Amino acid sequence: MLQNINLASIRQGRLAWLDQLVDTIDSHVSEISTTALYGISILSLVSVLVITYAIWLIYWHPLSAFPGDVVRWGPNELSFSTADAWKDIYDRRKDGKILVKDPNFYRVDDTVRAKHIVTTSDPEDHAQMRKMMSHAFSSKALLDQEDVIQHYANGLVDALYERCSGGPVNLVDFFNWTTFDILGEMAFGESFGSLKNRKTDSWIAIVLDGVKFTAWGVAINKLPFLVRLEQYVYPKHVLEAGHTHALQSKRKILKRADMNPARPDFASYILAKREALGITDWELAAHANALIIAGSETSATTLNGLFNYLTNYPDVYTKLKKEVRAAFKSGDEITAARAGSLPYLTACLEETMRIYPPIPNGMPRVTPPEGCMIDGRWVPGGTTVAVHMWAVTHNPANFKDPNVFRPERWLDKSEKADRLDASKPFLVGPRMCMGINMAWIEIRILAAKLVYYFDFEMVDKHNWCLGQECYTLWQKPVQYMVAKPAQPQPTPTVL
Repeated sequence: MLQNINLASIRQGRLAWLDQLVDTIDSHVSEISTTALYGISILSLVSVLVITYAIWLIYWHPLSAFPGDVVRWGPNELSFSTADAWKDIYDRRKDGKILVKDPNFYRVDDTVRAKHIVTTSDPEDHAQMRKMMSHAFSSKALLDQEDVIQHYANGLVDALYERCSGGPVNLVDFFNWTTFDILGEMAFGESFGSLKNRKTDSWIAIVLDGVKFTAWGVAINKLPFLVRLEQYVYPKHVLEAGHTHALQSKRKILKRADMNPARPDFASYILAKREALGITDWELAAHANALIIAGSETSATTLNGLFNYLTNYPDVYTKLKKEVRAAFKSGDEITAARAGSLPYLTACLEETMRIYPPIPNGMPRVTPPEGCMIDGRWVPGGTTVAVHMWAVTHNPANFKDPNVFRPERWLDKSEKADRLDASKPFLVGPRMCMGINMAWIEIRILAAKLVYYFDFEMVDKHNWCLGQECYTLWQKPVQYMVAKPAQPQPTPTVL
């Protein structure tokens, strides 16, 4: 009897425990079901909102009616590809309205993205900066700097003579070495030593990789919820390159500030106004950095593009060689003024910057709050607009056979098939590149000297310009050329 009572107690205890477990499970299932229902409801609501927003963007947004020749490539962004749009977006307008730089593209802060002449959106700030730096780009100042360009141009010729007998050379490296050395001396008071060492300086390598830092920042800024997480979203090497580059730039410009060069360089004019304008160390670095990239990477890009197309269009190359070699008895006679008087050389460079623009994308501006007319169309206020350089120069409405390298189009300006004013590699208006004259001096001298001294042939002949990635600037792959001396080697230059 005792055993029966104990067994019954045990059996009842187990049943009570099982009932409690079932009740607990039922309670949790109920809670989970309720939570799931809330989750499904929220997800459904979000889905409806997203779909509704998408439909609004497509059919009822103020920009929804723009036709195909004006590309709406973002919810509030328009890309124009006509010659007349240049004036309406970038130049001084007759109606007095100002289209400022898009702050979401030209991001600034107080440190690694300190504002400089390129990134400042405020027109008054820019006017002040332009006035400060205008003396550095005056005709007199540039003439004083021409011997710096000549020095490194001769160093480039020496380097190619030294290396050409050993097989193909990578022109991308040689042009980067030269143009960065030139601008390094002009902006930091010393070259990077790349030509002398026949090796890419680490600072230059960081610069070229750090360009992606800016491009990633622009992309992330288009999705505001990612901005607070950008340090986790950036590829690690890109983030590190951007910060390292900014720190090294600051160290270099502060070192230059302690120098007393025999003649003024680009930094001299900035340093002279430093206290009066309250320019910080980071801003000093940003100004110098902008000058170097704008004056070196883009010039190197143009020269690489030029020799790519010359070797792919032998008739053009032959014609250019005849012009250059007939104009000079020796390489020492090649100056900026004399090279500038060669019409076919200038036409080849113009055509290169058309078909392979150094900055292929658009530099965005924002329409004023009240809106404005652009290329005959009304654009609402607060819209981001741009002329994308590659698109406008490859538009068949602007250029006949736009993918054909034909320098003659720049000589026969009576030909109505081409809208030459559609190609604006240096922009137009008050924000036009200050270094345009400097760039022309640099690329004319370097191009003329290489055409004079060498015959180039591309290894595995192909159009090197096609298929390149772009992060604001082109990501240039190697470009191997066989360089055959066409003249006796000149007296070497001591770098």
